Amino acid sequence: MIQKIKVFLCCCRARSHMNYMCNFSIKSIKLLRNSTTFKLAVAAGVSFILYELATFLFPILLAIGLAFALYPVSNMFSKITVGQGTIHLSRVVAIILAFMAFGMFMFFAVTFILLPLFGQINDLVAKLPDYTTKVESTNMDWLLKDPSQYPRLPYNFETLIDDAMTWVMGFMGGILRNLFKSTMDIIANLVGLIVVPFLAFYFLKDWRELRLMMINLFTYDTQPKVAHILDEIGRTLSAYIQGLGKLSLIAGACITVGVAILGIQFPLVFGFLAVMAETVPVVGPLMGAVPAVFIAYSQNTSSAFSVALFYLVFYQIDGNILMPRIMGSKIDLHPVVLILSLLIGAKLYGILGMLFAVPVAAVYRVLYKELWHSSDEPRPTETEQ
Repeated sequence: MIQKIKVFLCCCRARSHMNYMCNFSIKSIKLLRNSTTFKLAVAAGVSFILYELATFLFPILLAIGLAFALYPVSNMFSKITVGQGTIHLSRVVAIILAFMAFGMFMFFAVTFILLPLFGQINDLVAKLPDYTTKVESTNMDWLLKDPSQYPRLPYNFETLIDDAMTWVMGFMGGILRNLFKSTMDIIANLVGLIVVPFLAFYFLKDWRELRLMMINLFTYDTQPKVAHILDEIGRTLSAYIQGLGKLSLIAGACITVGVAILGIQFPLVFGFLAVMAETVPVVGPLMGAVPAVFIAYSQNTSSAFSVALFYLVFYQIDGNILMPRIMGSKIDLHPVVLILSLLIGAKLYGILGMLFAVPVAAVYRVLYKELWHSSDEPRPTETEQ
C-alpha cells in the first residue's frame, strides 16, 4: 500500500513538473514572439527572401497591381445598364472587356503621350548644357542689389546660385538616366513581362479560389486569422493602387496643362515627372518641382516664381484635399517610415524600387499590426505605463 502511494506521489510530481515545463515553454514562446529582436529577425529574413527572388517576383507583383487596377473596371462591365434594364455579363466576359479597355487606353497613351514625351526628353537632354550656361551667366543683381543691406546673406551669393544650378542639372540628369535605364531593363525583361496580363487575368477570374488555396495551407485554428490578414492586405493594396492611379492621372494632367499655360517648354516631361512624383510620397513633389523651376528660370527669370507658386498651390491641394478623399487612410505610414522605405528601395532597385517601396511597406505594416501588435493580452494604457 505504501509503495502504491509513493508511486502515485511520484506520478503527481512528474505531471506537475511537465505542466510547469509546458507553461514555461508557452510563456517563453510568447515572450520571444513579442520581442523586438524576433520581429526584426523575421522582417530581415522576409526581406532577404524577397531580395533574392526579386527577378522572379517582379512579373507577379506587376500582375497583382494590374489585377487590382482592373478589378473595378471588370465589376463595372459585369452589370451594364441599358435603358431601364440591366444586362448581367459573365465574369470572364467582363474581365475580357476590362482588358480591351485597358489596351485601348495604353494605345492612346503610347500614341499621343509616350511618343511625344520621348521626343521632348531627347530635346531636354540636348538643351540642358545651354540652360545651365544661361543660368550661370544670369546677372543676380536683381536678387541682391546691395549686399550690405542684407548681412545675413553671404556675399558670394552668385557662387551659391551657380552651385545650386549645377546640383539641379546633375539631379535632372540622374533622374533621366535612371528613367532610361529602368526602361531598358523593362524592355530587356520583356519576355518575363509577357506573362503579366495572363497572370492578371487569372488573378481576376479565380481570386476566390486562390485566396482559399492560400488559407488552406495553414492549420485549421489559424485559418480565420490568415483570412483576415489576406483581406486586410487586399483592401490596403486595392486602396493604394486605385487611388494612386487616380491621383497620378490628375497630377499629370494638371501639371502638363499648367506648365504649358505658363509658357514653359517640355510640358509633357514635367507632367510625367508629376505622375512619378505621386508614387514617391513626401519627397516626390520636390523632385517634380525643382526641374520645372530650373527650366523656367533658364527661359525667363521672372517666370520661375510663377512656376514655383503654381507647384506649391497644386501640391497643397493634392496633399490636403485630393489624397485624403481618394486614397483614404489605408496607407497610414509615418513620414519617417516612408522616407526610409524609399531610400532602401532606391538603393536596392533604383526607380523601380522606389515605385514598390510604399506598397511593400504598407504590407509590412499590416503584418506587424495583425501578427504582433494585436497580442492576446491587453496592452497597457498610457496612464498605466
